[in-house]
Parts: sequence; C-alpha cells; structure tokens
Amino acid sequence: MRRFVSRILIGLFLLGLVTYLIPEPSKSSAQNQKAKKEVPILSNIAPLPKDLKVIEDIEYRPGDRRAWKLDLVMPRERSETPRPAIIFVHGGGWSSGDKGRGIFRSGPVEYANLGYVCISVNYRLSDDDPFPACLQDVKCAVRWLRAHADKYNVDPNRIGGYGNSAGAHLVSLLGLVDEAHQLEGDGPWQEQSSLLNAVCVSAIPTDFVNWPGGIRNKQTLLQLLDSPEASLEEQAIKASPITYVNKQAPPFLVFQGTADRLVDVSQADSFVAALKAAGSTDVTYHRYQEAAHDVFTRHRRETYPEMEAFFERVLKNASAKVKPAGEIYRKVNAAAS
Repeated sequence: MRRFVSRILIGLFLLGLVTYLIPEPSKSSAQNQKAKKEVPILSNIAPLPKDLKVIEDIEYRPGDRRAWKLDLVMPRERSETPRPAIIFVHGGGWSSGDKGRGIFRSGPVEYANLGYVCISVNYRLSDDDPFPACLQDVKCAVRWLRAHADKYNVDPNRIGGYGNSAGAHLVSLLGLVDEAHQLEGDGPWQEQSSLLNAVCVSAIPTDFVNWPGGIRNKQTLLQLLDSPEASLEEQAIKASPITYVNKQAPPFLVFQGTADRLVDVSQADSFVAALKAAGSTDVTYHRYQEAAHDVFTRHRRETYPEMEAFFERVLKNASAKVKPAGEIYRKVNAAAS
C-alpha cells in the first residue's frame, strides 16, 4: 500500500515538473502589437477611454526642442458645435517639470472625457532661458491652438487654463498679458490672440517685487529673472502677474494654502485683492488653512469638483470672449524700480 501511494506521489511530482518546464506558446507579432496598444497610456489613471484620441509631442513652433512640444487629448467624435478647450501648464520652479507628469498627464484625459479639447505644454526652462522665454512659449502654444481651431474642433473664444506653482504664474499671465505688452516673442501664429478666457490656478506666485524675504534670497527667482538687458527689479515687475491686473481680466479661480512654504499665502491674498480692486467681477478664492504647496492635489475631493464646475460655468455654458487688456494695475517702467 505504501509503495502504491509513493508511486502516485512520484507521478504527480513528475507531471508538475513537466508542466512547469514546457514553455508557453509564443505570441505572434500581431498579438504583441495588440498587447502594446492595450497598455494604459497613463500610469496613474485608468486605461484611456476608447472614445478619446491622444496625439503626443506636437510641435507648436518649429525647432528641434522638447520645450516646443505639446500633447493633445480630445474626444474622437466631432461635435456639431466647436468644443471648449483647456491648456495645462506644468510647474517645477520654472527650472524643471514636464507636460507628461502627474496631473498634467492625467488632467487632459479627465477633461477630454468631459468634452473638452486639452493640451499640455512644455516650455523653455530658466536654467537655459530666463524670463520671458517661458511666457513667450506658452503664449505661442495658445496661439497655435487658436490657429488650429477648425482642425481640432475648438471654439477659439472658449479657452481656459490650469497651472500649479510656476505653471500658475504662467497661466495667470496668459489671462492678463495681451500683445500690447510686447511679450509675445518671435514664435509663429502671431495673428492669433494668446489671451485665455478663464484661469484656474493653485499655489500661485504673483508679485516678485514684494516677495517675502526678498527675491535675492530665492535662487529659483534669481535664475528666472536673470537678464543682461534689464535690472533685477525691472524683471521682477515685468514677470509679476499682479503688474497686469485689469478690470477686463477673465474669470479667475484661485486655490492657496496658508502653510505653503514655497509660495507665501500673501502672494495669492494680494493678487485676489488687486483683481477685485481693479473691477474684476468673477474672482473666486479658496484659502485653505494649514494647507501646503500641494494644496490642489491634497484637497482634491474639494478642489477637483470646484475646478470642474468653474470651467463648466465659464467655458461650457457661456460664450466667453477674448477681451483686450484694460488699464494695468502697476505700470511697467524704469521709474517703478
């Protein structure tokens, strides 16, 4: 009996060994290609919905530079009326960051799924090109979008933007700085406006002249504002969104944490106060107590729905218009320094 049981056990062991050693059937080339396509395009969200289209690394101005490329995400089905659009501008202290990371990768997919045409853009970083290169680039990207509005079914009068930190700084300037300020740069599509119709920002640097502790003690700002053609003070005025606040500013939605150690809450406080003092009637400010620099993602259960409702109100359900900038809040001139 024992011998019989031993033989059965040995047989089962050999069967398992053979099964283990036999290789799995190799997939055909077509199967491998299909498997590659089925891998989610984004690592931090669910697989890309089949009714969306992604076009990566589109050149928004000629030149063999990653800084001049954008990713576009949009619904595959062309709607009867042109769609609103949103530009996502990454942060990173103006010296790092990329359009393909974090919310600047997942956000365009989420909003394209809601019916928007979205672009996420790169721009020249301050270690090689100080201000205004970064602003000139994102302005060029907005002009590119308007120039290709028919192709991508975009309503050129309903374009909003979102940015965090350095990205918030640039998106705010996109809402306030028109061609009269001569910051468009030498990129193409100059016949188009680079102004946004709605702006959502978080952890926003707005006033480099009144930076807590002084800009000379902030290396990222010194690198951003470095210029052989102007003094540091002149550059600080020129690069500050608060400089260009005017009564014709587009709707603004602002999120800021009071415990942000990188961008002091006073920056958002003074900016929102300046917008209201200038006569802007559509300014919403959410000031989170004890929240840090990651205020937008840390409080996403509140901030994400707020942003979605904001863009639905001012872009989807409204016929926004591109308006010329009115009187600026603080003149850009040498005397001001």
